[in-house]
Amino acid sequence: MSEKLRPRFELEQAFNIIAKQFEFKDAHLELMSDGRQADLLTFIKEHFHPDEPIMRSIGYTPDEEYDQLITLFHKDNLSLVLVSDKTNEIIACRTMGLAHRDEPLDPSELENEKLVTLFKFFTHKHEEMNVYKRFNIETSIDFFVLGTHRDHRKQGIASKIFQAAMLFAKELGLKQTCIHGDATGVFSQKIFEKFGFETLHTFKYDEYKVDGEIVFKDTGIHKSTKVFVKKL
Repeated sequence: MSEKLRPRFELEQAFNIIAKQFEFKDAHLELMSDGRQADLLTFIKEHFHPDEPIMRSIGYTPDEEYDQLITLFHKDNLSLVLVSDKTNEIIACRTMGLAHRDEPLDPSELENEKLVTLFKFFTHKHEEMNVYKRFNIETSIDFFVLGTHRDHRKQGIASKIFQAAMLFAKELGLKQTCIHGDATGVFSQKIFEKFGFETLHTFKYDEYKVDGEIVFKDTGIHKSTKVFVKKL
């Protein structure tokens, strides 16, 4: 049975306390809201997807179906976004949402073949990386997109917003705080490792084949996806 979150006003109070612990130049942390959903989707498309190695490898371009999945995943508004004080635009995000053992995504419902390809890749060894079985839980916290505006990178922003998200995850009210995340590139992998996440599984791109053909080619310095978990 899926777990319930603490009341929204309590989550906002907890977030405000956490946000005060982090300083950013000309920017501030916000907890996601319905009013920011469109902005977040635009940010992800413009500043995350162009550099995401496996989507780029197969030439996947987010479409309406993807937009619907992203919106559904973020429906609880648990993500953290860094917003510019000058422009009011999102300049970084650590998106997160709840995933439930009894509510798995059915790939047969997906229409875009490239999106199906991505889904099959992330789930092809499900039993080896079953977070629910590993920690005996019904609900996990999924860290999804970690992105920084290309004009604000190499300033340590991603690490700080990641740390803030970990602190906020502990305030959600779940019986056990277990975080799961798939990192497809070396930069996000280093951040997971920095904060003591366990590598549950590693998927090497040159070993993943369908009908004898390597699926993800020309991924540059990014050689694998790592599945990370951490119980707080």
